[in-house]
Amino acid sequence: MKTDDLLGRTVAAVAVLMMNLALLMATGFAINWARNRGVLCDGATVLCSGGDPTPAQWQAEMTFRSTVAYGSYAVMALVLIVSAVVAWRRRRIGIVVMQLTALTAVAALAALWEPYVPLH
Repeated sequence: MKTDDLLGRTVAAVAVLMMNLALLMATGFAINWARNRGVLCDGATVLCSGGDPTPAQWQAEMTFRSTVAYGSYAVMALVLIVSAVVAWRRRRIGIVVMQLTALTAVAALAALWEPYVPLH
């Protein structure tokens, strides 16, 4: 009986890790798509259609990128929080710890994110 419980907990933990990885990959895909969708060719200063962007065009692009990035991070954080609450209610403390660790990583990624990569 204990072996079945341990196996079930292990399978659940692996499934949660796979979900976290899938969420992180989806978030990364969305953010990269927003950054590389073909408006600013060098990522920050040159329009793909030619010329320099006006301040309004540049601000609109940075706002779009920020909305996509922070929206993606917020959705990921919400999923992590909900899964941590469900795990807490089912007394799966290991999963709660994993989700809180992942939530900390998402918060760090959101804090470090920039709408463009500066040229040096």
